Amino acid sequence: MIRSRLLALAPLALLLAGPVLAFGKGSEPVPADGRVVILGFDGADARTVRELMEKDPKSYPNLARLAAEGTFTPLEVVVPQESPVSWASLNSGQNPGETGVPGFIRRDLSRGRVSPGFGYVEKKSANLAELADAPYIARFSPTTAAALGGGLGFAALLLVAVIVFRKLPVALVLALLGGGGGAWAGHAARSMLPESYPRTYNVKKVESFWDHAARAGVPVVVLDGAQSFDSPTTSGAKVLHGLGLPDARGELGQWGIYTTNPAEYKREGNSTTTAGTIYRVDDEGGTITTRVFGPKNFAREQELERELAEIATKLSSPSTSLEESSALSTRKTDLENQKAALKKEPVTVPMVVRLEPTRAHVKIGDTEQTLAVGQWSEFYSVSFELNSMVRSDAITRVRLTKLEPYFELLVNVMDIDPRNPPFWQPISSPHSFASELAEACGPFETYGWPTLTMPFKDEKIEPEVLLEDVEFTERWREVLTHDRLARDDWRCLMSVFSTVDRVQHMMYQYYDAGHPLHKPEVAARRTQFFGEEIALSEAIPAIYRQMDRIIGDVLAKLRPEDTLMVISDHGFQSFRYQVHVNNWLIENGYLATQPLTKDNRSGLLFVDWSKTRAYACGLGFIYLNLEGREPNGIVSREEAQPLREEIKAKLLAATDPKTGDRVCSDVYFLQDIHSGDHLGLECDILPGFQPPYRVGWSTSSGGVSTKKQEDGTYLLEAIVTDNDSNWSGDHVSMDESQVRGVFLSNRKVAVPSEGVRALQIAPTALKLLGVPVPAEMDLPPLEVR
Repeated sequence: MIRSRLLALAPLALLLAGPVLAFGKGSEPVPADGRVVILGFDGADARTVRELMEKDPKSYPNLARLAAEGTFTPLEVVVPQESPVSWASLNSGQNPGETGVPGFIRRDLSRGRVSPGFGYVEKKSANLAELADAPYIARFSPTTAAALGGGLGFAALLLVAVIVFRKLPVALVLALLGGGGGAWAGHAARSMLPESYPRTYNVKKVESFWDHAARAGVPVVVLDGAQSFDSPTTSGAKVLHGLGLPDARGELGQWGIYTTNPAEYKREGNSTTTAGTIYRVDDEGGTITTRVFGPKNFAREQELERELAEIATKLSSPSTSLEESSALSTRKTDLENQKAALKKEPVTVPMVVRLEPTRAHVKIGDTEQTLAVGQWSEFYSVSFELNSMVRSDAITRVRLTKLEPYFELLVNVMDIDPRNPPFWQPISSPHSFASELAEACGPFETYGWPTLTMPFKDEKIEPEVLLEDVEFTERWREVLTHDRLARDDWRCLMSVFSTVDRVQHMMYQYYDAGHPLHKPEVAARRTQFFGEEIALSEAIPAIYRQMDRIIGDVLAKLRPEDTLMVISDHGFQSFRYQVHVNNWLIENGYLATQPLTKDNRSGLLFVDWSKTRAYACGLGFIYLNLEGREPNGIVSREEAQPLREEIKAKLLAATDPKTGDRVCSDVYFLQDIHSGDHLGLECDILPGFQPPYRVGWSTSSGGVSTKKQEDGTYLLEAIVTDNDSNWSGDHVSMDESQVRGVFLSNRKVAVPSEGVRALQIAPTALKLLGVPVPAEMDLPPLEVR
């Protein structure tokens, strides 16, 4: 009995001895011809992994195995520990000042004023000539396309006619007709290609480790590579892009709910706080007729703009008669009205729902599926045609939420169809890799932030529905991963799973009994998750069990000479309380405001710049109102450093008035810890909040937290308030030492005295592959034995 207990505790003892084992003697050198497999688990937290294994090592056998036989240690992540920032640095081995990725949100100075803007993507038009994957006909002007089409039509029909009729005069007549038709077709086809395309660009300025490996002759496959899109194709690297990719509408994850709920009255749609829209539809004798929405028709818009430009030229000509001018003016008004309508109305596809007492037949486009209440559909294929030459192909799923007391249907994000991605927004590198994966595995989600966190954050779906979607996403990622594992066309395979992050963001309120939203009766609700019945309070341990299972499945397919590294971009903590940074700056005399109104409480519109020395926007970012940098800066260069130090000291001393607890345990000056050409994109001061405190929601949009008074005016709310959002777990703006990621390997790794750092992953992968580490990488590789 005693012996069996000791054996049961052996994995735990080995786990606790992890750091010592990392220096164990007698381990064999890593074979030079071995393969390298990197599993990324977004949001996997070292503290949580250790706690779960200590509490229940049998439920995490593969994590325990790696800790015992190889290496397990926390991973020091880059600051700010936001996913696009972290992955860009982890994949490149370079700090954010070099990568050019400062955060999800940063301050934007491009409009002549200070406002919040995206920090990880840039949305702008791409000229046709810039698009490497554009159709071949795009290489020619319409005139040249007409000449080529005419020439080919003439030659082809001449040859056929000579063979068939054996009379040259007849053949020439037919050939001339064919040439004319070919010229018209060539000109028409080329003219239908717009000259510019809405595109989401990646702001990252550096290459990833797989680019260096591929150029050195090492074939690499990357699945769901975060912040990897919109990069030049490197021969030898096959990359399916992840975080940062837009949906098929060119947006960041638009979703919809269609309902007959009488409380919803906007048939054109009522926006939620995130990217959702609630559409009121009508049941007309058991049938609902509506539409699903695609991208804006930029092709037609450019056609209208060309015709309007031609009309403007004619109207300005002195030779245009009064009668012609009148007709042109009428046409101009019509075209302007069409253009205004296009900006409001995207391309649509019909959706028809036929209702029955216990089910609904949902037809989108040409495909109909029958769903019971609570059932998800299979993928619908949806094609949004902009014109005869340009279309956007999408896939989506729907879920019949209810039929009584009213109808409700959830329509998920319109993912870019991996079988036919648009040439103006590739989702893989090379362009054909996505369709190669889809041909092997079937269609799969491609939007860069899969899973329904936003509908849950907006309180439009139940947590059980979110977990259903999490399971769907993870299962598909596994299918893709194992398909590539089974092949021999790579020496390095990296696959990233996002679901650990998504579950922790949304389910901490059930896991953490101290969270303001925690309700024991809700946390105890039971649901099915990956084939087991769990309480909602067990969702976080359950998703780590799935992480453990995935690791085990991959380990079983590795060869003895292969090296496995398991990594994450950051860790996680409960997010109980929010700190409204602009409110704090106001109270401490650093930020001056204009009178607060309904319309100026966000976007930094409330700021009195003539008296403001510091302001905040984004996920905790504090900027000085610096002279010569900000449009109305008042802080001189000489005053900047003393002001930074003063704000830092006050942040470290700040307390929660309700508890007396300090809200901030570290403060970062990014200019002191980063280097590179893009430091100017980063903030001046970044608080490191002590969990469970995090930057307030109001700060993200450059706002203040306020309360409306009875007289209609607005007053500032308390600096620290409860987090009342379903987004109940987080990592951003928290003390980096409290949200460490994970590093595990099946090999012994010599852990440096300062620990393993995220910037060492890229050079370590290259060293294992026998590729020289580029000088631009910030840190040396780890010693792997």
